[in-house]
Amino acid sequence: MVLRQALLYLARNRDLQDFLKDSPRVMQARRRFIPGQSLEDAMEVARHLGEQGFAVNFHYLGAQFDETDQVRRVVNEHLTLLDALTAENFNAGVALQLSLLGLGISESLATENLLLIARKAAESGRRVRIDMESAEWTARILDVVRRASRESPNIGTVVQAFLKRSNEDIDKLNQEKIPVVLVKGSHLEPQEGAFKDPEEIALFFMRLIETLMRDGSSPAIATHDEKLIEFAIDIAFIFGLDQADYEFQMLFGIRNDLAEKLLADGYRVRITLPYGDNWYPYFMRRLAERPINLWRLLRDSRREVLKDPLPES
Repeated sequence: MVLRQALLYLARNRDLQDFLKDSPRVMQARRRFIPGQSLEDAMEVARHLGEQGFAVNFHYLGAQFDETDQVRRVVNEHLTLLDALTAENFNAGVALQLSLLGLGISESLATENLLLIARKAAESGRRVRIDMESAEWTARILDVVRRASRESPNIGTVVQAFLKRSNEDIDKLNQEKIPVVLVKGSHLEPQEGAFKDPEEIALFFMRLIETLMRDGSSPAIATHDEKLIEFAIDIAFIFGLDQADYEFQMLFGIRNDLAEKLLADGYRVRITLPYGDNWYPYFMRRLAERPINLWRLLRDSRREVLKDPLPES
């Protein structure tokens, strides 16, 4: 837990980002979780996943800006993505962070930009899901989601199970028939308002699964935890849901074996494909989820310094 918190803290450290970004080993490790920095890289992987039967979410890794013209460039990136998707026949949606759309400037600007993207996505029957960020943004993000979804119903949102407020948030979203993607959450948060113990988070996650399967609209369970996935399948069966009524979401490069098994068993599985220049915070959060990945990175870096070749296995 201490290491995880340290890694989440370092995810915000720009000096470390500048130090690591040119390391060949870090770049090699990054490719495990991030297909590439360009849209073309992500599109190539998406086509391959689509051929296998997976759905995908494109997640652009941009930086938070406080200037309107910079935000506009991020909006244009997403419009370009949606234009590129019109020629593709695989099931693809867009995952967005409202901080990239100007939420730090004003809620009205973020709402305007979200609707611009969501309406463009709706033209080709695609959906938009809003990612959660640090807890200080949660209320504002949900306000924008509720406001925008009234005009563009293809908008849904992520909810984080490690926040104690999430039960109330999901109840309100269910009432408004706004689709929810349930995640555990991976941001560094203050003690108040958040569960810290993994068992508490898992139990609360199960409680929220039950609420979503009973009252939700096209819910998505985003986890790599097999026990939580099995629980979700059981609860869905109890409430009489078909496999087409919900889906599982997983991150690119994590538990590919589990994703393939779920797909083979007939479940809907969507893979999130991140791409973009601002990859460092995302990369560090993935290390925090499985700190053994950091040990492997340090081990490989030491081998590079000592000119010790990597083993075949």
